[in-house]
Amino acid sequence: MSLTDRPELFIGGTWQAPRGGEVIEVRNPATRALVGRAALASPADVDAAVGAARTSFDSGVWSRATPEERAAVLHRAADHLEKRAADLAVSITSELGCPLWFSEMAHVPNPIRHTRYYADHARTFAYDEVRSDGRNASLVTQEPVGVVAAITPWNGPLSTPSLKIAPALAAGCSVVLKPPPETPLTAYAFADALLEAGLPEGVLSIIPGDREAGAHLVEHADVDKIAFTGSSLAGKQIMATAAQRVARVTLELGGKSAAIVLDDADISAVVPALLPMAMMVNGQACIAQTRVLVPRSRQKELVDALADAMAAQKVGDPMAADTKIGPMVSERQRDRVAGYITIGRQEGARVVTGGETLPLPPELAGGWFVPPTLLADVDNGMRVAQEEIFGPVVAVIAYDDVDDAVRIANDSVYGLSGSVWSSDDGRAVEVARRVRTGMVSINGRPQAYGSPFGGYKQSGIGREMGPEGFAAFLETKSIAVGL
Repeated sequence: MSLTDRPELFIGGTWQAPRGGEVIEVRNPATRALVGRAALASPADVDAAVGAARTSFDSGVWSRATPEERAAVLHRAADHLEKRAADLAVSITSELGCPLWFSEMAHVPNPIRHTRYYADHARTFAYDEVRSDGRNASLVTQEPVGVVAAITPWNGPLSTPSLKIAPALAAGCSVVLKPPPETPLTAYAFADALLEAGLPEGVLSIIPGDREAGAHLVEHADVDKIAFTGSSLAGKQIMATAAQRVARVTLELGGKSAAIVLDDADISAVVPALLPMAMMVNGQACIAQTRVLVPRSRQKELVDALADAMAAQKVGDPMAADTKIGPMVSERQRDRVAGYITIGRQEGARVVTGGETLPLPPELAGGWFVPPTLLADVDNGMRVAQEEIFGPVVAVIAYDDVDDAVRIANDSVYGLSGSVWSSDDGRAVEVARRVRTGMVSINGRPQAYGSPFGGYKQSGIGREMGPEGFAAFLETKSIAVGL
């Protein structure tokens, strides 16, 4: 049995045989080589995991532990993850297909940082506040929300779970994590790390599963809070189910982010900075800048520059140091992205570079690759401008003036991310304030660590990261104490 075989599920702190769920093979999306095997949870496994979480939470073994005790466990877990960083990067790339350098740069260090951040935040957070009106006084206290169902997607096998596990555990919650069947293996690193760190029994379960398992978890009466990252369609279904018992939700959903290139922008500086924001995780990122808005007078200049840069992106083995774009995570995802490129052609968009297929060397001939594809002459009403493609596809849309650019950027059911590009930062910020989206970058600059992450409209409800991400796992109680 290889180190990546996980024929059992991690339920309440112990490894248990699945109660009827199947064991699947996980294939490398670049070569289709066997990566490992993983058990998928059945509804009975979900019941066992939620039962363990409920029992542990109600017992107070973790929920009433001191912030210092919780912080110490999380820091020890982060130490364990840090020791395994190199192996974890290979694991992520093997499951997901993103370039190894990206796993090493972001997918592994970020979860470690999140875990340490929330450990420290739990220790310093002011849980109690006395409020007085001069005649009466109340103790306003913050308590853990309870049992958390964390449901995560395949494009962040370690990082997305960390944005739920770390703050939820830091707040004192018990957690059931359901990773997806596409990337079920890497998330178990949290089981190994927290088990070694001394997390009490029952507090954490990790049960990869399909949609049936996820639906059963969301419907479970003993789940107090659902923290979900995934499609907007699934988010709507979760919200409707949660509404039946008024369960708390945090939803981080889809995006169709607009990069607004103003008329004074330096195109030669924009393109190399914009491309990584559009192509991260092989284009499979909810915050990817997939609509590029440009003045009509500069449309050809930008299209030519983007086409040259995208055509030069090395597509191939994600383990190779010079690879920029790896495969899609699955055959289904490859076919979905290629299908959207065909739809774009049918709608009247022009494929400037890329397309539905890519010539590959024999060792990668079975891989699920889509070349970086640039669509020009796109109207914002086209499906390729309105629907989330989730692949290395960029659409260029021309606008008439700044008001038109803002209108186009906001003409979307999504509002997750975006960017504004200009030689005048002040002007760019003014435009950014008008865009209805949760995050905006000026000239490609990264957000400060600790900034909230989340979206407007159908891009979600609530925020992750920063203090906001911790507050999402707390309930507020007022106790009348008198003066």
